[in-house]
Amino acid sequence: MKTHAHQKDLCLNVNANKVGLNLQKKINRVLIMVFLTCIFIPSLIRATPPDAPYNLRTYDKYNPTGTDQKPYFGWYFNDPDDDEIQSAYQIIIASSLSNLNDGNGDSWNSGKINSRKQNYVYPEGFVFSSGTRYYWKVRTWDKDGNIGPYSAPSFFETGLNNNSDWEGAKWIKRETKNTEAYTYFRKKTFIPDKKIERATAYISACHSYELYLNGTFIGKGFFHHYPQFSYYHAWDISNALMSNSNNVIACLTHWYGGGQGRAAGAPGLLVKIKIEFSDSTSIVICSDSTWKQKRAEQWIVPQPQRNGEGIGHIEKIDSRQIMPDWNSLNLNDSLWENVRVIGSHPVSPWTGTLKADLTRVTEEEIKPESITDLGNGKFVIDLGKIYAGSFKIAFNGGVNGDTIKMYGGFTLNDDGTVSSALNQQTNLDFYFIHNGNKSEFYPYVYLGLRYLQVNNSPNRLTVDNVRFISRHYELNASNADFSTSIPMLNRVWELMCHSLLVGAQEGFVDTPTREKGTFLGDGWSQSVPAMSIMGDRIMTLRVLNEFLDSQNQYWPDGRLNAVYPNGDGARDIPDYTQSFLVWVWDYYMQTGNDEFLTRNYERLKKIADYVDIYTDKSTGLIHNLKGGKGPYQFGIIDWPEDMRYGYDMSAVARTVINVYAFADFDIISKIAEITGNIDDRDIYRKKAEDIKKAINQRLLNSQGIYTDGLYSNNTRSKHVSQHANILPLALDIVPRQNIKKVVTEIKKRTMNVGMICLRWLPEALGKANEGSHLIKLYTNKDWDGWAKTIALGGTVTWESWNANETNESMSHPWGAVGLLAMQQYLLGVKSLKPQHEVIQIKPLDFGNSLKSAKGVIPTDKGNIIINWIRSSEDFQMTINIPDNITSTVYVPKCGITGNVLEVDGTKVQGIEDEDYLFVENIGSGIHLFKIGIAFENLND
Repeated sequence: MKTHAHQKDLCLNVNANKVGLNLQKKINRVLIMVFLTCIFIPSLIRATPPDAPYNLRTYDKYNPTGTDQKPYFGWYFNDPDDDEIQSAYQIIIASSLSNLNDGNGDSWNSGKINSRKQNYVYPEGFVFSSGTRYYWKVRTWDKDGNIGPYSAPSFFETGLNNNSDWEGAKWIKRETKNTEAYTYFRKKTFIPDKKIERATAYISACHSYELYLNGTFIGKGFFHHYPQFSYYHAWDISNALMSNSNNVIACLTHWYGGGQGRAAGAPGLLVKIKIEFSDSTSIVICSDSTWKQKRAEQWIVPQPQRNGEGIGHIEKIDSRQIMPDWNSLNLNDSLWENVRVIGSHPVSPWTGTLKADLTRVTEEEIKPESITDLGNGKFVIDLGKIYAGSFKIAFNGGVNGDTIKMYGGFTLNDDGTVSSALNQQTNLDFYFIHNGNKSEFYPYVYLGLRYLQVNNSPNRLTVDNVRFISRHYELNASNADFSTSIPMLNRVWELMCHSLLVGAQEGFVDTPTREKGTFLGDGWSQSVPAMSIMGDRIMTLRVLNEFLDSQNQYWPDGRLNAVYPNGDGARDIPDYTQSFLVWVWDYYMQTGNDEFLTRNYERLKKIADYVDIYTDKSTGLIHNLKGGKGPYQFGIIDWPEDMRYGYDMSAVARTVINVYAFADFDIISKIAEITGNIDDRDIYRKKAEDIKKAINQRLLNSQGIYTDGLYSNNTRSKHVSQHANILPLALDIVPRQNIKKVVTEIKKRTMNVGMICLRWLPEALGKANEGSHLIKLYTNKDWDGWAKTIALGGTVTWESWNANETNESMSHPWGAVGLLAMQQYLLGVKSLKPQHEVIQIKPLDFGNSLKSAKGVIPTDKGNIIINWIRSSEDFQMTINIPDNITSTVYVPKCGITGNVLEVDGTKVQGIEDEDYLFVENIGSGIHLFKIGIAFENLND
């Protein structure tokens, strides 16, 4: 709790019993003054102006390079007082630091804006110029109207946001007839003898690139979208250039056709570099006909595809052809051929406006956990868990031309070799031709693996000559702080958090091994915990926009692709399309980004309209929601098929589809209200109410629980599934009189859902306050679930609970969706208003099954910190609430009578709510709540 020593000094306890009458009168007057001071001084202290905001972000990045023309801004409100909110803010943006310091917002000045919003603040009425650095700062007002000082300056640089901005740059390529191409590109150029003020490289490629300047690595990127929607990156290269000297720009590109999560596109590279000098002059270097190119000959192509999903080709690398100095300034490239110029941008197939992409992949070199020598040059490398990335192995000695065969895997055979039986239907072979001296094996295309078996190694492999380059999109894993009194619960949390990292690649991929694409259902299951656990914002926004691109490209009726981008065109799954609006609402509740809702309102509305078309007037339910093929037709429900646990797929009005329809209508009604479409709000509100009524009239059986749906003759299916009951309960459809029956049915089936519907099971149990059963769901090794996966050796969540028996994916991060309920019901934190403006803190009553829990919840306003502990008869909880967040706090009654609890050392009258007491309007600061037998004197 924020304390003020000078306040305490004012309220001294004066003992007047030993003084005379005259002195007593004087002291009485002093006591009155002290009493009045103790009343009014805290008021003055509470009125202390806020401090300068901090943690300034543009586009959720610190001083980013290459934003689009409509960046947004965020910061942390910073007030020394408890119970504070931001009542207003003012942003000024300037074209120079000197203007900013002078308070001259010559680019944009918001004026005073009355708002609690702290992120996704978009400047109105100003279009930022391309390729320009802007400086900005912000100040805030507290709840009493006191104004604080401006923040320290921050800056951002816009990218090349119009096709005309790429003037001079040509798309270039190396001619090849292979289905896979690795190509080196180089350009030497002289930089004048001037001080470089700023230099930026803008680059796009299909499908990936590595950029170097004078042999120094700058960055890499992976652009798998359709060419007409393609991206570019911007890199600050100011420190890599040399004045009064030749410089060499070098790129390695890789194109490998279409596949799951990757449009085929075409080989191509586009580069534009702008260098600005301190004398206000500048030069531009562009990809054009003067660039040189050469095939990267160490990769022997073509090679077979690893699987039918098109994730890539087997890599066969000849170390004798490696050119170590290909990117150095001193290389003689006179024998390299000139590039072929495709044309100025835009040119087919890159016909659209290139989009700025601020997502980046981060890499970390890790050591293996162990390396086992099996004799005769055979070694098994164990990373300890599955990671996504590439091995880097130093070989030496041996015979020139010997081929070292390697293959990866996820499990071991009884003899210690790597199993090829459980390979996710993917060929995990590698081939490396050794030079007989020193060489380094380092594949280009990443895979998700735990083990690598190396046969006929010329030297002994140890942790000193073997590394793994682990990679993932830059999620902040340090935010994922969580621990409890149950070790297995902590391991389950760690399993899911690690899974999120493994799956965060070009998007939220299905798996880093078999299908490297963002499936809509998988992406939703990963994106939401990535936001709430690790603070992601940028990847989620990019992927949401991509799926909306799929509607524009393929689906005039409002559907979305099931996986996008991809190599096989239009392909949908009906309930994946339905779940998109739930994902959008999850995103909005985390971020408060109403600009996204406004900009995309018509496309979001089309999703609800697509669903509504299939409403049968006689039942009021959705019948045969069009879409999907084969086992996906009319809805996937769950996957793989055995994870449906017998769900009655012959029903034409499926319960799961109809509950999603309710969610779609309900969410679009809320979005309509936010975006000012009031007539639509009322229309969809009624549609939501009507289908909710139809679900409860038609799909509840005589026992008061939900069946799987209606048949074509409108008779009810006799099959009852966990799927059909968890969704209505989690989404607040179940009539109050049926809740107990539905909960009993759900609990009876322990874990009878696969990963697609997995989110709704713990959330349903959480809403029903089934704390003890929820703990079992997470920790019982005998039930299907995360604990069983861990007990069976899993280190990333699986595609199915029995993937070890069916050869399904053992690196399928969609199971990480279980993190959400751990955050909402174990730590007990839910956002009730967007951007965590108002939250609820309500850990479930777990009885004696869980004795303590603590953790961190990242938000756009700062980190919420929770630490609670419970004995059999009492409960206490410490919470740290960031400024500008208001909370309602619930504590379990722990068997006490009455409604008094202790808050920050003071007796407080709580409001009773079944087995809880709650206190409203708890503001920022550190607060301690206590209740129970140990504190029963509070009721005296």
